[in-house]
Amino acid sequence: MKAALVCIFSFISFFQVSTTDLSKSFQQASLSAEQAQAFYEKVLTIKTTDESASLYKGAALVTLAKFEKKIKVKKELVKEGALLIEAAIEREPTNVEFRLVRLIIQENTPKIVGYYKNIDSDKKLIIKQYDQQSTAVKKWIKTYAEQSKAFTAEERNKLL
Repeated sequence: MKAALVCIFSFISFFQVSTTDLSKSFQQASLSAEQAQAFYEKVLTIKTTDESASLYKGAALVTLAKFEKKIKVKKELVKEGALLIEAAIEREPTNVEFRLVRLIIQENTPKIVGYYKNIDSDKKLIIKQYDQQSTAVKKWIKTYAEQSKAFTAEERNKLL
């Protein structure tokens, strides 16, 4: 019986997608339609209902929209994705990784879509909470801030 439980838990954890894996996939998804599709398919395999799953499902939809040709479908993907992202952030408003994902999406979504109003508040929270983050999240923040137009040189310098 004990051995059977160990096997079951090992099997479940083998197919569990980690948050780190999702964040890495998200970072690559905007590079091509194929990577965006692969990221979307990965988030579809998530069986949990935690906020990370909701956030990354939303991010996957918005990322797919970048490569969609039909305007109506593009709008629907962004709208559905933004709702999932906002719901996750509403439940975990101080989660820096969530705020970074939203900042990246809002900064890189065309202004005509109207999904850009949280860039400054997200940036402020990210800078304020930076020192309390894991090494992986700090590295992601610094890497993104270096190429972002949202961060000033002074703000980048705060991310030591």
